[in-house]
Amino acid sequence: MKFIAAVCLMFALVAVALGLKDPICGLPAGVDGNGLIKCSAFMPSFSYHPESNSCEKFIYGGCGGNDNRFGSQELCEQKCKE
Repeated sequence: MKFIAAVCLMFALVAVALGLKDPICGLPAGVDGNGLIKCSAFMPSFSYHPESNSCEKFIYGGCGGNDNRFGSQELCEQKCKE
């Protein structure tokens, strides 16, 4: 029984991994700062949102965040949009 559950879990994880063009696209949407402070830069950026399969604009302040941040909508869509 545990073996069957493990096999099902493995197939589910593979399906999720193959569903995204790049693992970066599965990271949380871009944020500014680390949750405690806001950073002072003003960099218009785009972040991919897998639930809507779209790249949305946000203002990146220059610190915190992750790699789900792109300099243009075109770059974001090339990397992530399906």
